[in-house]
Amino acid sequence: MTRRILLTLFFASLFYATLFSQAPKRWTSADIHQAIQKLQVLGSALYVAAHPDDENTRLISYLSNEVKANTTYLSLTRGDGGQNLIGTEIQELLGVIRTQ
Repeated sequence: MTRRILLTLFFASLFYATLFSQAPKRWTSADIHQAIQKLQVLGSALYVAAHPDDENTRLISYLSNEVKANTTYLSLTRGDGGQNLIGTEIQELLGVIRTQ
């Protein structure tokens, strides 16, 4: 009896989760054409930057759209920039808190 209730709750939770999930992306003909062109290119690029505002969007978009390479952007930051709404720590002390 308990097992049946647990299974029912489990499957109900799976169904409930799908009600609020994101709708799948609708592919346009341009998206499909771009994806097919990228299949002909064997190459990828990983762009690594220290802060989220240090990225070179021109280079990333050139590699992705013109060269058709698979591009990925990785931002490595300690979190010492920005505001602290719950404490008095700023700059380096804020970075220490955010990395813990």
